Amino acid sequence: MRAFTFRILTGGLAVLLALTACSPVTVIAPAPLPTIAPSIVSATAIPTATATATSTAAAPSFTILPSPPIQSLYMLNANDGWALTDSAVLRTKDGGLTWYNVTPSGLGGAPASAFFLNNNTTAWVGMMGSDPAAGTLFHTTNGGVTWSSGSVPFGGGSLKFVDAMHGWELIGLGAGMFHEAVAVYRTSDGGLSWEQEITDDPNVSGSSDSLPLEGDKNGITALDADRGWVTGLVPMSDYIYIYATQDGGRTWFHQDLALPDGYSGAQTNAALPVFFGLNDAVLPVKLYANDNGADFYVSHDGGQNWAATTPVAQGGFLAVASATDFFVWNGSAPLNVSHDAGATWLTITPNVNIQDNMVSFQFVNAATGWALTSDVNYHRSLYRTTDGGETWNVLIP
Repeated sequence: MRAFTFRILTGGLAVLLALTACSPVTVIAPAPLPTIAPSIVSATAIPTATATATSTAAAPSFTILPSPPIQSLYMLNANDGWALTDSAVLRTKDGGLTWYNVTPSGLGGAPASAFFLNNNTTAWVGMMGSDPAAGTLFHTTNGGVTWSSGSVPFGGGSLKFVDAMHGWELIGLGAGMFHEAVAVYRTSDGGLSWEQEITDDPNVSGSSDSLPLEGDKNGITALDADRGWVTGLVPMSDYIYIYATQDGGRTWFHQDLALPDGYSGAQTNAALPVFFGLNDAVLPVKLYANDNGADFYVSHDGGQNWAATTPVAQGGFLAVASATDFFVWNGSAPLNVSHDAGATWLTITPNVNIQDNMVSFQFVNAATGWALTSDVNYHRSLYRTTDGGETWNVLIP
């Protein structure tokens, strides 16, 4: 099962940035860390990739890009992952040390949405068209060796596939003052065709308020073709913004969750729940009070019911590596870690204080994680740990 990471996608859901980022953290820079040099730049095939001709648009071999300007990072396990730049799709097979350019021909700009299955080979990447309500969806089943593409009735948004055939898309239709109009689409043929299930835009005939206009949405996730969740934030005390559907997105209902002890009256920002199998799930929630914090709600019945765990009095980025391994970090000491599903927390003092702003933070198991940062000039750096967060090495300076 894929480890949890907060994704920042362009196009329509700008509030994702609010979910995955906190206020800029300025700390004392550490002594320089060792930089792991990438492989020699050359044209080469990615190991284990198979050149099955399924479509129109990619070369069977790829160029290694040294120190690419990564905008979004999607690691699947300790070795395999994908990344997006402002104009490219990348793959790694060695934990982020080497990045291969697997961009589909015709992408022609910044990807507006993306999703990558855990099988390391299947991916979808969306591109906006000249019309905001239309775009192109690229699809590969062999790790980017070849891509197919087709027109879709949306540009960017929050994309989620539960398997190779069934997918969901949440697109933003306009937002302001903690209100956001959205539409939910579904596919059952791998993204070839899409059907709109609902819109909450009151200006559109047939709209529904079961998924309310109120609230900035952080995206969509799903457990199967019928059960899905939308989360977000709204300026309301003692309220967690999480809506669920059990009929493929046609109707939605709010899941009423109590805030953890010590945070009565707090406002919240709910990330997307992360599922590990059909039963176990984790819902990370930021808590805004006199002392900002975070809690990880857990479910053992496929997201029908959620229970709060022990909250952590630290702001920052939240990462879920498994049903039992949670992390909270703002780039400086301490890094808070739980290995018992949030029952107890340990504090780790990393070997680095991140001077730049953190962009994303993720773990794929109890030991292996990455931090992506951006400096004042928007230069991106990538750090990796293989010892649970105590030691971080620089992969991209």
